[in-house]
Amino acid sequence: MADRALVLGGGGFTGGAWEIGVLAGLADAGVDLTDADLVVGTSAGAIMGARVAAGTPLEELYEDQTTLRGDEPVLRVPPTVTLRFLWAMLLSRTPEATARRLGRMALAARTVPEEEALEAVGTLMPVREWPDRPLRLAAVDARTGEPAALHAGSGVDLLRAVAASCALPGVWPPIAVGGRRWIDGGVRSTTNADLARGHGRVVVLAPIPKGPGGVGAARHAAELRADGTEVALLTPDAAARRAFGRDALDPVRRAACARAGRAQAAAYAEAVAEVWHD
Repeated sequence: MADRALVLGGGGFTGGAWEIGVLAGLADAGVDLTDADLVVGTSAGAIMGARVAAGTPLEELYEDQTTLRGDEPVLRVPPTVTLRFLWAMLLSRTPEATARRLGRMALAARTVPEEEALEAVGTLMPVREWPDRPLRLAAVDARTGEPAALHAGSGVDLLRAVAASCALPGVWPPIAVGGRRWIDGGVRSTTNADLARGHGRVVVLAPIPKGPGGVGAARHAAELRADGTEVALLTPDAAARRAFGRDALDPVRRAACARAGRAQAAAYAEAVAEVWHD
Protein backbone atom coordinates (compact mmCIF):
# COMPACT_ATOMS: atom_id res chain seq x y z
CA MET A 1 0.00 0.00 0.00
CA ALA A 2 0.99 3.60 -0.54
CA ASP A 3 1.57 5.54 2.63
CA ARG A 4 -0.45 8.36 4.21
CA ALA A 5 -3.61 10.15 3.08
CA LEU A 6 -5.45 13.12 4.58
CA VAL A 7 -9.18 13.37 3.86
CA LEU A 8 -10.96 16.70 4.38
CA GLY A 9 -14.74 16.50 4.26
CA GLY A 10 -17.36 19.07 3.35
CA GLY A 11 -19.14 21.35 5.78
CA GLY A 12 -19.38 24.91 4.52
CA PHE A 13 -17.52 27.82 6.04
CA THR A 14 -17.90 26.43 9.54
CA GLY A 15 -16.70 22.94 8.72
CA GLY A 16 -13.73 24.14 6.71
CA ALA A 17 -12.64 26.43 9.54
CA TRP A 18 -12.96 23.58 12.04
CA GLU A 19 -10.75 21.40 9.85
CA ILE A 20 -8.00 24.02 9.75
CA GLY A 21 -8.29 24.45 13.51
CA VAL A 22 -7.91 20.70 14.04
CA LEU A 23 -4.88 20.55 11.74
CA ALA A 24 -3.28 23.47 13.58
CA GLY A 25 -4.01 21.93 16.97
CA LEU A 26 -2.58 18.58 15.95
CA ALA A 27 0.55 20.33 14.70
CA ASP A 28 0.79 22.04 18.12
CA ALA A 29 0.86 18.54 19.62
CA GLY A 30 3.58 17.37 17.24
CA VAL A 31 1.37 15.62 14.67
CA ASP A 32 1.70 17.37 11.32
CA LEU A 33 -0.79 16.01 8.79
CA THR A 34 0.22 18.46 6.07
CA ASP A 35 2.98 16.09 4.94
CA ALA A 36 0.37 13.64 3.61
CA ASP A 37 1.25 11.75 0.42
CA LEU A 38 -2.32 12.25 -0.82
CA VAL A 39 -4.96 14.85 0.01
CA VAL A 40 -8.65 14.15 -0.69
CA GLY A 41 -11.11 17.05 -0.55
CA THR A 42 -14.87 17.41 -0.79
CA SER A 43 -16.68 20.75 -1.09
CA ALA A 44 -15.22 23.06 1.60
CA GLY A 45 -12.62 20.34 2.13
CA ALA A 46 -11.64 20.74 -1.53
CA ILE A 47 -10.76 24.40 -0.89
CA MET A 48 -8.81 23.57 2.24
CA GLY A 49 -7.28 20.49 0.67
CA ALA A 50 -5.98 22.43 -2.32
CA ARG A 51 -4.32 24.96 -0.05
CA VAL A 52 -2.84 22.30 2.23
CA ALA A 53 -1.54 20.25 -0.71
CA ALA A 54 0.02 23.39 -2.18
CA GLY A 55 2.06 23.84 0.99
CA THR A 56 0.31 26.87 2.49
CA PRO A 57 1.57 27.19 6.09
CA LEU A 58 -0.96 26.09 8.69
CA GLU A 59 -0.70 29.30 10.67
CA GLU A 60 -1.52 31.29 7.54
CA LEU A 61 -4.54 29.08 6.93
CA TYR A 62 -5.60 29.44 10.55
CA GLU A 63 -5.27 33.21 10.45
CA ASP A 64 -7.44 33.29 7.32
CA GLN A 65 -10.18 31.46 9.20
CA THR A 66 -10.02 33.73 12.24
CA THR A 67 -10.05 36.97 10.22
CA LEU A 68 -13.21 38.26 8.56
CA ARG A 69 -12.05 40.10 5.42
CA GLY A 70 -15.47 41.24 4.28
CA ASP A 71 -15.26 39.89 0.73
CA GLU A 72 -16.44 36.37 1.55
CA PRO A 73 -19.22 35.10 -0.74
CA VAL A 74 -22.71 35.58 0.64
CA LEU A 75 -24.43 32.22 0.31
CA ARG A 76 -27.95 31.34 1.31
CA VAL A 77 -29.78 28.03 1.03
CA PRO A 78 -33.41 28.86 0.17
CA PRO A 79 -36.04 26.92 2.15
CA THR A 80 -37.24 25.35 -1.11
CA VAL A 81 -33.77 23.89 -1.69
CA THR A 82 -33.70 22.40 1.81
CA LEU A 83 -37.08 20.80 1.19
CA ARG A 84 -35.89 19.36 -2.13
CA PHE A 85 -32.84 17.86 -0.42
CA LEU A 86 -35.10 16.16 2.11
CA TRP A 87 -37.50 15.05 -0.61
CA ALA A 88 -34.66 13.53 -2.65
CA MET A 89 -33.46 11.65 0.42
CA LEU A 90 -36.93 10.30 1.21
CA LEU A 91 -37.65 9.17 -2.34
CA SER A 92 -34.27 7.56 -3.03
CA ARG A 93 -33.18 4.14 -1.85
CA THR A 94 -29.49 4.59 -2.61
CA PRO A 95 -26.94 7.43 -2.43
CA GLU A 96 -26.63 7.20 -6.22
CA ALA A 97 -30.35 7.78 -6.67
CA THR A 98 -30.21 10.73 -4.28
CA ALA A 99 -27.34 12.21 -6.29
CA ARG A 100 -29.28 11.85 -9.55
CA ARG A 101 -32.33 13.60 -8.10
CA LEU A 102 -30.22 16.43 -6.72
CA GLY A 103 -28.39 16.67 -10.02
CA ARG A 104 -31.66 17.16 -11.87
CA MET A 105 -32.59 19.82 -9.36
CA ALA A 106 -29.24 21.56 -9.86
CA LEU A 107 -29.56 21.56 -13.66
CA ALA A 108 -33.05 23.08 -13.47
CA ALA A 109 -32.35 25.64 -10.72
CA ARG A 110 -31.93 29.33 -11.39
CA THR A 111 -28.77 30.35 -9.61
CA VAL A 112 -25.84 32.65 -10.33
CA PRO A 113 -23.90 32.35 -13.61
CA GLU A 114 -21.05 29.84 -13.62
CA GLU A 115 -18.42 32.58 -13.88
CA GLU A 116 -19.77 34.21 -10.72
CA ALA A 117 -19.45 30.91 -8.87
CA LEU A 118 -15.86 30.52 -10.09
CA GLU A 119 -15.07 34.05 -8.97
CA ALA A 120 -16.55 33.37 -5.53
CA VAL A 121 -14.46 30.22 -5.07
CA GLY A 122 -11.44 32.19 -6.22
CA THR A 123 -11.81 34.64 -3.35
CA LEU A 124 -11.49 31.72 -0.93
CA MET A 125 -8.64 29.92 -2.68
CA PRO A 126 -5.63 31.92 -3.85
CA VAL A 127 -3.95 28.73 -5.14
CA ARG A 128 -4.33 28.37 -8.92
CA GLU A 129 -1.93 25.60 -9.96
CA TRP A 130 -2.29 21.92 -9.20
CA PRO A 131 0.20 20.98 -6.48
CA ASP A 132 3.04 18.54 -7.10
CA ARG A 133 1.65 15.98 -4.66
CA PRO A 134 -1.52 14.01 -5.48
CA LEU A 135 -4.79 15.85 -4.81
CA ARG A 136 -8.20 14.29 -5.47
CA LEU A 137 -11.36 16.40 -5.42
CA ALA A 138 -14.74 14.68 -5.20
CA ALA A 139 -17.55 15.73 -7.55
CA VAL A 140 -20.71 14.14 -8.95
CA ASP A 141 -21.99 14.16 -12.53
CA ALA A 142 -25.21 16.19 -12.41
CA ARG A 143 -26.91 14.08 -15.08
CA THR A 144 -25.95 10.57 -14.11
CA GLY A 145 -25.14 10.81 -10.39
CA GLU A 146 -21.79 9.17 -11.13
CA PRO A 147 -19.03 10.17 -8.68
CA ALA A 148 -15.53 11.09 -9.79
CA ALA A 149 -12.23 12.26 -8.40
CA LEU A 150 -10.95 15.30 -10.28
CA HIS A 151 -7.16 15.56 -10.28
CA ALA A 152 -4.21 17.06 -12.11
CA GLY A 153 -4.60 14.57 -14.95
CA SER A 154 -8.29 15.35 -15.51
CA GLY A 155 -7.56 18.10 -18.02
CA VAL A 156 -9.18 20.83 -15.91
CA ASP A 157 -7.68 23.81 -14.12
CA LEU A 158 -7.61 23.66 -10.34
CA LEU A 159 -10.07 26.50 -9.73
CA ARG A 160 -12.74 24.88 -11.88
CA ALA A 161 -12.17 21.49 -10.25
CA VAL A 162 -12.56 22.98 -6.75
CA ALA A 163 -15.66 24.90 -7.84
CA ALA A 164 -17.18 21.67 -9.18
CA SER A 165 -16.61 19.96 -5.83
CA CYS A 166 -18.27 22.95 -4.10
CA ALA A 167 -21.27 23.33 -6.45
CA LEU A 168 -24.07 22.84 -3.92
CA PRO A 169 -27.29 22.12 -5.85
CA GLY A 170 -29.72 25.01 -5.85
CA VAL A 171 -27.10 27.46 -4.53
CA TRP A 172 -24.40 27.35 -7.21
CA PRO A 173 -24.76 26.05 -10.77
CA PRO A 174 -23.24 22.78 -11.95
CA ILE A 175 -19.71 23.42 -13.22
CA ALA A 176 -18.68 22.36 -16.71
CA VAL A 177 -15.67 20.03 -16.86
CA GLY A 178 -14.75 17.80 -19.80
CA GLY A 179 -18.09 18.14 -21.57
CA ARG A 180 -20.04 17.19 -18.43
CA ARG A 181 -21.54 19.25 -15.62
CA TRP A 182 -20.61 18.53 -12.03
CA ILE A 183 -22.09 19.18 -8.60
CA ASP A 184 -20.89 19.08 -5.01
CA GLY A 185 -19.22 15.79 -4.11
CA GLY A 186 -20.98 16.00 -0.75
CA VAL A 187 -24.28 14.85 -2.27
CA ARG A 188 -22.68 11.42 -2.55
CA SER A 189 -20.62 11.43 0.65
CA THR A 190 -19.58 14.20 3.01
CA THR A 191 -16.01 12.86 3.00
CA ASN A 192 -15.60 10.50 -0.01
CA ALA A 193 -12.91 8.85 2.09
CA ASP A 194 -12.97 5.81 -0.19
CA LEU A 195 -10.89 7.90 -2.62
CA ALA A 196 -7.98 7.24 -0.24
CA ARG A 197 -8.21 3.50 -0.85
CA GLY A 198 -4.79 1.95 -1.37
CA HIS A 199 -3.10 4.05 1.30
CA GLY A 200 -1.90 2.34 4.45
CA ARG A 201 -2.68 5.17 6.89
CA VAL A 202 -5.60 7.57 6.54
CA VAL A 203 -6.85 10.40 8.72
CA VAL A 204 -10.37 11.63 7.97
CA LEU A 205 -11.71 14.98 9.18
CA ALA A 206 -15.49 14.91 8.93
CA PRO A 207 -17.23 18.15 9.99
CA ILE A 208 -20.53 16.55 8.94
CA PRO A 209 -20.28 12.81 9.68
CA LYS A 210 -23.27 12.01 7.43
CA GLY A 211 -25.23 14.18 5.02
CA PRO A 212 -28.73 13.78 3.59
CA GLY A 213 -28.84 10.56 1.62
CA GLY A 214 -25.06 10.27 1.39
CA VAL A 215 -22.65 7.61 2.58
CA GLY A 216 -21.50 8.35 6.13
CA ALA A 217 -17.88 8.85 7.10
CA ALA A 218 -18.05 5.90 9.50
CA ARG A 219 -19.02 3.53 6.69
CA HIS A 220 -16.10 4.63 4.53
CA ALA A 221 -13.76 4.32 7.51
CA ALA A 222 -14.99 0.78 8.16
CA GLU A 223 -14.49 -0.17 4.51
CA LEU A 224 -10.94 1.17 4.55
CA ARG A 225 -10.17 -0.74 7.75
CA ALA A 226 -11.52 -3.91 6.17
CA ASP A 227 -8.93 -3.42 3.42
CA GLY A 228 -6.18 -3.33 6.04
CA THR A 229 -5.84 0.46 6.28
CA GLU A 230 -5.20 2.16 9.61
CA VAL A 231 -7.81 4.91 9.96
CA ALA A 232 -8.42 7.77 12.38
CA LEU A 233 -11.84 9.40 11.98
CA LEU A 234 -12.23 12.84 13.58
CA THR A 235 -15.62 14.49 14.08
CA PRO A 236 -16.67 17.67 15.93
CA ASP A 237 -17.20 17.53 19.68
CA ALA A 238 -20.06 19.27 21.51
CA ALA A 239 -18.22 22.60 21.76
CA ALA A 240 -17.44 22.58 18.04
CA ARG A 241 -21.03 21.75 17.15
CA ARG A 242 -22.19 24.71 19.21
CA ALA A 243 -19.72 26.92 17.37
CA PHE A 244 -21.09 25.68 14.04
CA GLY A 245 -24.58 26.92 14.82
CA ARG A 246 -27.33 26.25 12.32
CA ASP A 247 -25.87 27.92 9.23
CA ALA A 248 -22.79 26.23 7.83
CA LEU A 249 -22.50 29.00 5.22
CA ASP A 250 -22.14 31.84 7.73
CA PRO A 251 -18.56 33.18 7.44
CA VAL A 252 -18.91 35.10 10.70
CA ARG A 253 -18.79 31.76 12.57
CA ARG A 254 -15.46 30.70 11.07
CA ALA A 255 -13.27 32.11 13.83
CA ALA A 256 -15.16 30.34 16.62
CA CYS A 257 -15.13 27.08 14.65
CA ALA A 258 -11.38 27.29 13.99
CA ARG A 259 -10.71 27.92 17.68
CA ALA A 260 -12.99 25.03 18.65
CA GLY A 261 -11.16 22.70 16.29
CA ARG A 262 -7.78 23.75 17.61
CA ALA A 263 -8.92 23.20 21.19
CA GLN A 264 -10.44 19.81 20.37
CA ALA A 265 -7.31 18.55 18.60
CA ALA A 266 -5.49 17.80 21.86
CA ALA A 267 -7.97 15.01 22.60
CA TYR A 268 -7.23 13.44 19.20
CA ALA A 269 -3.45 13.82 19.13
CA GLU A 270 -2.42 10.47 20.61
CA ALA A 271 -4.81 8.39 18.51
CA VAL A 272 -3.88 10.26 15.32
CA ALA A 273 -0.16 9.91 16.05
CA GLU A 274 -0.59 6.13 16.34
CA VAL A 275 -2.04 6.03 12.85
CA TRP A 276 0.17 8.67 11.21
CA HIS A 277 3.61 7.91 12.56
CA ASP A 278 5.76 4.83 11.93
